[in-house]
Formats: sequence, C-alpha cells, structure tokens
Amino acid sequence: MSVPTVFISYSHDSDAHRERVLGLSERLRADGIATILDRYVNGSPPEGWPRWMLNGLKAATHVLCVCTETYYRRFRGQEVPGQGKGVDWEGAVITQALYDERSVSRKFVPVLFERADEPHVPEPLRAQTFYVLDSEAGYQALYDALLSQSGVEPGVVGALKRKPRPTGQPLSFDDSP
Repeated sequence: MSVPTVFISYSHDSDAHRERVLGLSERLRADGIATILDRYVNGSPPEGWPRWMLNGLKAATHVLCVCTETYYRRFRGQEVPGQGKGVDWEGAVITQALYDERSVSRKFVPVLFERADEPHVPEPLRAQTFYVLDSEAGYQALYDALLSQSGVEPGVVGALKRKPRPTGQPLSFDDSP
C-alpha cells in the first residue's frame, strides 16, 4: 500500500484557525501521512504560489478542504477583490478536476472543525463524505478513510446452497406409442 500525501486547502480565517490547521497537519505527519501545507514554505516558493498550489494538488493523493464560511466564500470566488486569492485559485482547480473526472473522485475530502460549518461545504464537494474533527473519533474516521481502511471488512462469500427442485412430468396421452 502506498503512503498517502495530503494537500491541505484552507482559508486564513484567523491566527487560531491557522494554528488548528497546522496542528492537523502535524498530527497527520506524526501518524505517518505526508502533508503539503503553505505554512511549511519560508517566504514564497521559488515557482510562485499559483504553481506551488498546482504542483501540490497534483502530487497529493488526497486534498483536505477545511470548510468554513470564509473558505466557502473564497472557494466560490465571492470574496472581496484582493482577499483569499489562494482558496479562490484552489477552488477553481478543484472544481475543474472534479468536472474532468465527471465528479467521480475520492481525492477531495471536506473536513470541518465544527459541525456548524456543514452548510459551508462547497457544492462540488457535497457528494463526498465529510469529516468533523471535533473529537478523536472524528480524526480516526478521517485517518482510516485516508488509508482506505474504514468500513467493515466483508465476510467471505460462501458456497451456494442448492437444493433440488421439483420436476414436472411431460404431457402424455393414453394412445401414445
């Protein structure tokens, strides 16, 4: 099994939110999952932010989209000019990727830190299961999904239990040879 690489797409809502996202990234890394996060870049990346985002989105096996009201607004391109250009760009790239895949993809995973943010999951991501990271159980559900180890392991399919079926008798007549 290959090791997942996760790109984390989020909006810089507040310093506290940025720290929470960094904490999520560090927890995933401690648990064996590589993460790509803008906070790990010193200054600006040599290729510039737009290419850094494209390269990160392409390199990732999964993209965690940390949904908040601000993230939703920026993902949809509805932010005031000059604000939240990163999420605006990522939202366009993610939407295009889903369009190209005819919406058949498990790469883009909505995550919430609070259940109240459920209405802020962008429309292109709503067909996917979202994960609420407000408890250890919520984190474990996400972690298991990233490793494709969630759900119940199905039992072995046993042999069919065939039984004899009654048969009919052919039509016959008393004067048949």
